[in-house]
Order: sequence, then C-alpha cells, then structure tokens
Amino acid sequence: MLQQVQHFLVSVPIFTLFLSLALGFALGRVKLLKGFSLGPTVGTLVVALIIGQVGVFTRNEELGTIFFGAFMFSVGYKVGPSFFVSMRLFGGRMIFTALIWLFNAFWVAWLTFKLFHIGPGVGPGAIAGSLTQSATVASALQTIGALPVSHAVKMSYEAQLPVAYALTYVFGTLGVIILLRDLAPKILKIDLREQGSRMARKYHFHAKNPNPTWRRTYLVHENSPIVNQTIGNFNKFFDSRLVALAAFHGYDMTDKLDYKIRPGDRVTIIGYAIHFHELIGIEGLKEVLTPTNAPRERKFVLGRHFHPYQLATLRQHGVFVNLQNPITGADQLINHLQPGDVISLTGNTSKTAPTLRKMGCWHTAESAINYSLFCIGIAGASMLGLIGLKVNGIPLQLGNGTAALLMGLLTSAWIDRHRNINSIPPAVTGFLQNFGLTIFVGMVGLQNARAFTSAMQALGWQILLVGALISILPHVITMLFGRYILHMEPLALIGALCGSGTIAAAMNDVSQRAGREGGAYVASAFTPAFVVGNIGITLLGPLFVALLSH
Repeated sequence: MLQQVQHFLVSVPIFTLFLSLALGFALGRVKLLKGFSLGPTVGTLVVALIIGQVGVFTRNEELGTIFFGAFMFSVGYKVGPSFFVSMRLFGGRMIFTALIWLFNAFWVAWLTFKLFHIGPGVGPGAIAGSLTQSATVASALQTIGALPVSHAVKMSYEAQLPVAYALTYVFGTLGVIILLRDLAPKILKIDLREQGSRMARKYHFHAKNPNPTWRRTYLVHENSPIVNQTIGNFNKFFDSRLVALAAFHGYDMTDKLDYKIRPGDRVTIIGYAIHFHELIGIEGLKEVLTPTNAPRERKFVLGRHFHPYQLATLRQHGVFVNLQNPITGADQLINHLQPGDVISLTGNTSKTAPTLRKMGCWHTAESAINYSLFCIGIAGASMLGLIGLKVNGIPLQLGNGTAALLMGLLTSAWIDRHRNINSIPPAVTGFLQNFGLTIFVGMVGLQNARAFTSAMQALGWQILLVGALISILPHVITMLFGRYILHMEPLALIGALCGSGTIAAAMNDVSQRAGREGGAYVASAFTPAFVVGNIGITLLGPLFVALLSH
C-alpha cells in the first residue's frame, strides 16, 4: 500500500505539487513566537522537502520561469505608482541608502563566506534566506545551471541552496523585525508614534481620507412636504448639495427628474455627509435600507477638454459630483482640477453623454484585467533578461526575474497615466505574488528533497551563525552610517532599511506603531528602497554563485 502511494505521488507530480502548496499555505499561517509565522513560501518549501522524500522529482524549468516571472512582474506592478510618488518626495535619498545597504550586505556576506568556507550552493541560499528575498533562489539556480561543472556537482549545489534558504529564513525575518521595530528606535533615540506625527505634519503627509459622501434611503409618508414634488424640484431645493438619485415604488425604480414622489416611495439620496443635517426637521421621512440596485458611484477621468462649467451641467441633470480623488483620497478644488485627475459621478448620466464625452472618459472597472498588458510585460521581461556580463567566465544575465520587476514598474507607471485603459487589479497581482513564487519554490523543494538530509548534515550549525551575521550586520552598519554620517531623518531611515532588506513584515509593524499618518510616511520611505532591494538582492545570488565557484 505504501509503495503504491509513493508511486502515485511520483508519477502524478501535479497532484504532489499542489498537495505541497495546500499544506504549505496552511503551515505558513500557523503563529509561532510572538505571532511570527513562516509564510506560504517557506511553509511550502518545508512541506515539499518532506513529501519529496518519497521519490525523485524533476523540475519543469519553463513552468517555473513563467510563474517566477509572474511573481516579479506583479511586485513591480504593485509598487510602481507609489515608487515614483516617493521619489518626488524623497528624491534619491532612499535609493542611495538602499545602495549603501546592498554594498554592506555584499561585503558582510563575502567576508562571512570566506571565513566559514561557504560554497556556491550554500552561499546564495544563505543570501536568499538571511535577506528574505525568495527571488534569489530562482536567479541563483539559473546561474548554477550555467556553471562549467559536472551534472553531479550542479545537483549538489541545487540541493544545498533551498536547505540553506530554509534554515536562515526564520532568523532573517524574525531577527530583523525585532531589530528594526524594537531596537532601532532606541538606538536612534526616537519614539515611533511621536516621530511619525511630527514628520507627517512637516511633509503634509496624510493617510487616505474616507469617502465624504453618504448614500441614504428614506421612506416617504403621506405627511411629508416632499410628496408630489418632482425629483428635479427636490434637487433644486437643496441646490444640488443633496441629490435624489432614484425613487422606488414597490419594485419599480425611476430616476426621471419629472417623476412626482408619492407616499410609500423610497427615495435614495446622495450628498456630502456634512449636508445631510439639512434633512433634519423634514417630516414624514424614515431612513430604511438602500436597495441593492440603487445607483452607485463611478470613477471618471478628466480629459484635456475639461472645464469646470461642465460639472454644473451634470448637476442640473441630477448627477452628483464627488470631487475627492477616489484613488488617493485627496481633496480636490474644482478650479484646480486638470486633465488626468479622477472624480466620482453618481446618477443617471445617459442624458449628459455629450458633456461626458467632452469632459473625458470613464475609469476602467476595478475587476477588469488587462491580459495583453500582463503578457507584454512577461514577454518584454524575457528579452530584457538577456542583458548581462561575465564574471569569472560565467555569464551573468539580468535574468527573467529582475527584468520582470523592471517591466512591472514601467507598465504600472504607464497605466497610471492612462487610467481609461484596463489595468491589473490588486487582487490579481496579490494572487500572482503569493501563488507564482510558491509554485516555483514548491517545485524546487520536491526536486531537491532527496538530497535534503545529506545537505542538512553537511551544513551543520555554522549556517545558522552565517545567516544571523548576514541578516543583522548590514542593517546595523547602514543605520549608523545613515544617521551619523548622512544625518538622515531617523524614521525615514528605518523605513528605508525595511525596504532595502525587502522586509514587508517589519515595515507593517513599524507603520502601525508610527500611527495612521506616520505609517504613510514610513511606507513612502520604504517603497524606493524596496525596489532597489528586490533588484539588488536578486542579483547577489548569481553574483556569489560566480564568485564562490572558483
């Protein structure tokens, strides 16, 4: 029976891979020390290394490249718009800090590898785990495949790499979170919440404002003064500060301006929350649940022929205009609106179609997926990834992963300027980030599972010390250099360190302690360094494969 199960798992690798994924995602959610969890990537690797003991699995290179490319493209696409916004705020300071951190990470790793006689299989794995950059696993494996050594030696290196990654990842995450969240503020002599509030006020930093509009529905009784009034007259009475979007009589809905409101009607009204007090004192109105088919807000992108007087035309036809930017939450003044800005419209816009065509165009639906954009990004990454050089006679290419990250940045910046074109929803990029990388790591784990035990014994306790040194020292050196040599603002420096090491979990914890608006400030310092860290750490893997192979 056991042999039959083993035979099935090896002969149907798709089942085994997705079983590893299912168990890995479940394991990754288990809370360990102080709420720390392994995460889906490391959880899947651990499960795959265990299940993979049943037999010999081969890795599908093309499938792995596709999913890994999708992961890196999604990372770049997700942070692209905020990257350029942060660059305008901080200039090149966060990128410079990230480059210093990468320089320190390189030399700390190099000296540590020489001290402990680390080879080209263990080194990149330690980099990937200590610096919590799973993409380094893929980039290093590609370079190992190009080494001028025997197949057996390559297999040995490929087996050592995920083991070193798994053993160093926990401290690389938990240790760095404790350093940046708890110890760094004490070393830099700041209180995260106080400093967050101070910097947010200084740089006019605000978290996204809540939507200022309310949409309420009222049941109209016989004694109400709005009985026999048309929807249009209702809007005029409130000077369009409050707009009656529709009236419901039984199951019938109408939004015609000449419709006369009758007793028993339910009237859905929209307006800024501050104006709803004007309904107080009007008799015969009782608030009820809003019908699900009531008109909803839609995003609208202003075009080059926009003029403020066009908004008055919309209001006259019973369309409510919300000037707040629905994407950023920023308040916008009517006379400051310009092409490319986004507003929200609610109501029957069929009669104002000519005006809308002159004003601009509708923002694409949140659920619309631009498959062409995604595929062009991955295709472009495969071409860009061919760029490279030689180190120790070994070809080092930019690689699909790093190239996909850059393509994600570029395409997201372009789509942010053309908001009438379908984008890629955050839910999709989030899925590709989690699932794409985990698929790749699961395949690596199954392939190298048989060599796990021997690799574990060969690495010994030293790999844990190697991981601790590489995890902590670059952060400490960069923190002291940035504060006392470059005189950087402490909270932005901590945000940049979180980004340089691509420790999103540390950034989340620091942001929470910095407060709502201070957290937005930390996130802005994090993003440029995060992009540089993703690229730099991913390239460190292949670089150390080349350097340590001689």
